[in-house]
Amino acid sequence: MTQFSCGESIYNPDTSNREIVNCNISLTPLAIKTLKEIQNEEVDDLYLYLMIHGGGCSGYIYDLQLLEDKPNSLYQIIIQDDIKIAIHELDSGLLDGLIIDYVDKLMGGGFKMINPNANGECGCGLSFN
Repeated sequence: MTQFSCGESIYNPDTSNREIVNCNISLTPLAIKTLKEIQNEEVDDLYLYLMIHGGGCSGYIYDLQLLEDKPNSLYQIIIQDDIKIAIHELDSGLLDGLIIDYVDKLMGGGFKMINPNANGECGCGLSFN
């Protein structure tokens, strides 16, 4: 059985050894189109927060949120086609090189993460390790 230190678990992973890098994230044309459609329905000045949390069946789970809140100094801002992506610096090493796509399917459609840093992912693609 895996031994965890106090406060650490698969749902609260240790972040002390995470590498902080200048993160490079790309959006596919369909992801850009979908995000712009969502932004047109909402307010204009939104940030796409891309975060990682402990959880899912593979260890980490992606969390995407469109928020009006301006990120603080612990976030890197990546701008592509007027879409502002906010990445927490502690998540930067796990997300560097990530491609955000949008898959339009009847079942299981939505934003899809293509992560070169993932060693594996669950069958639904929502979590990775």
